[in-house]
Amino acid sequence: MLPEQKAYIYAWVDAISATGFRAGIYCSGMRSQDGENVVTADDIRQSAGSRAITYWAVNDACPPSPGCSLSQRPPSPAQSGVDFAEVWQFAQSPQRKDVAGRCANYSRDGNCYPPGDSADSKLHIDLNTASSPDPSHGRTR
Repeated sequence: MLPEQKAYIYAWVDAISATGFRAGIYCSGMRSQDGENVVTADDIRQSAGSRAITYWAVNDACPPSPGCSLSQRPPSPAQSGVDFAEVWQFAQSPQRKDVAGRCANYSRDGNCYPPGDSADSKLHIDLNTASSPDPSHGRTR
């Protein structure tokens, strides 16, 4: 990320923290395809200093994602490839063919639906898993 982008993020994190809340960042947990192989979550964290940030990593590539699949034992956010992630978004609707094209369990129309629903419901879902019931940890004071 550019220094100006990081400065913006950290100013936002500092402002949120100053109000007594903990900041969370939704960011990519996937290696960039630009030859740099940067993972945005790692890049942000490496220069965040002592800031308390909850990371919500997106990685819908199969593997590590189970795709549009619900189970009694959802995967751990650390399985996203970002071991410090507290939330992992592992499926998106519509399916991103360039990233999640190897995931075989999306519906024929490329969307993810709740169990028992069909394309007729038009209720597209994204799937996430978290390390706790309250991964943002809400107020800090």
